[in-house]
Amino acid sequence: MSYIIQGYEPKRVFEIFEDICAIPHGSGNESGVADYICRFAEKNSLFCLRDETGNVFVRKNATAGYEDAEPVLLQGHMDMVCEKNSDSTHDFLRDELSLSVKDGFLWADGTTLGADNGIAVAMMLALLETNSHPTLECLFTVEEETGLAGAKGFDCSVVTARQMINLDSEEDYQVTAGCAGGCRTEIDFEYCAKAIPEGYECLDISVTGLSGGHSGAEIHCGKTNAIIAMGRLLGAAYEADKFSLVSVICNGKDNAIARECFATVATNNTEALKSAILTEAEKIRPELCADDTGFTVTVNRANKADKDLDDNTTRNIITLLLSIKTGVLKMSNQIAGLVEYSRNVGVVETDKQRIKITFSSRSSVEAQLDLSCRELDLLCEALGAECHHYARYPGWEYSPISPLRDRYISAFKKIYGKDLTVGVIHAGLECGILSSKMNGMDIISIGPNMHDIHSPCEHLDLASCERVWNVLVKTITQK
Repeated sequence: MSYIIQGYEPKRVFEIFEDICAIPHGSGNESGVADYICRFAEKNSLFCLRDETGNVFVRKNATAGYEDAEPVLLQGHMDMVCEKNSDSTHDFLRDELSLSVKDGFLWADGTTLGADNGIAVAMMLALLETNSHPTLECLFTVEEETGLAGAKGFDCSVVTARQMINLDSEEDYQVTAGCAGGCRTEIDFEYCAKAIPEGYECLDISVTGLSGGHSGAEIHCGKTNAIIAMGRLLGAAYEADKFSLVSVICNGKDNAIARECFATVATNNTEALKSAILTEAEKIRPELCADDTGFTVTVNRANKADKDLDDNTTRNIITLLLSIKTGVLKMSNQIAGLVEYSRNVGVVETDKQRIKITFSSRSSVEAQLDLSCRELDLLCEALGAECHHYARYPGWEYSPISPLRDRYISAFKKIYGKDLTVGVIHAGLECGILSSKMNGMDIISIGPNMHDIHSPCEHLDLASCERVWNVLVKTITQK
């Protein structure tokens, strides 16, 4: 196989990562990567367990000189977020990713790269090929991005290590020591379709050009959510003309800030509606952050639809999108700069009977997740919608004492002469679930610099991978 990444170290890590990029591995479709790992384990005569959930656990015994050293558990997830630009023809179920290196960064063409968390898988397998280490136990999980199902389903009794390195962070000068918990919510509006009256026209409204990003790690960056922006446009238009919705669509992910949103409406006053939408778009523009300057709103005539939503459902959906609280809802009083509580809306689906809207709430305080569920329940009750909460997962509480964390910080200082920061993040990690199953486990989370994850602008800092690799190896091999 001819590899794209040349001239960067660790070479073997990048070769394995490119192998993974050639295998479709969106959430729920990780079997190809799991097969790859199992073949790797068989080739290297390693203990390998593949459980009913789809997780893979691999163990390699200590090499000579490390027989008395403490075992280490390494952990990452096999699935990636599948996001692409609207003009991309990439099929995440069949196609390999198209990669390129630009100015020291690895990119995918018009799609997410999947360095979150494919680079972890690559580092773990490359470590298993080395010949100087204590017992290594590697846990590769499934469906992290859609509710941490793999971590929830894994039977931890097979693990012997009492120290764990999660490789799902995105900043090499920080060691992560805690994270938020979260919960997903689906809101369903059932509607009675009605015939569009004679004389009405249909208009397509689109919001595009926004940057998107991770709904945990980047929720504080002031990025505009395309679904919320569409709500504002529809609200302004509804004041000008009591139109009917035909559909609202955002094919995003609940854990990604929506980049694009599309709506179709039926109206008998096209000019007034178009004017109101474009006027509101210009009111939004000055509020945009620097990453969102590509914000574009278009209104075009569409083919006439057969049916539209009943008037009550149209009004209630607009009310929801205008009134729902999203983005940063509370900052921490204990840790400066940490988002404590947030909510993101990432998906809107329309079929012949219902419109479904999906939210992701995050908090490091369980009571705030309870509050989020309660708020959404009451709002849905008032608007005549059904509300379903699912995929709730716990946060990972910061521990003031961590010998593993101290060892990693010391290794970084010795190699690079710089101090690391210790952080607690608002994004969710599997550490919370796994720590609750393995009481007393000493855990850190690390990873190389990645930018714009969960969006087609995702890119990986190749030099950063070498820094993390060097410190990881030194941390594991210290006696």
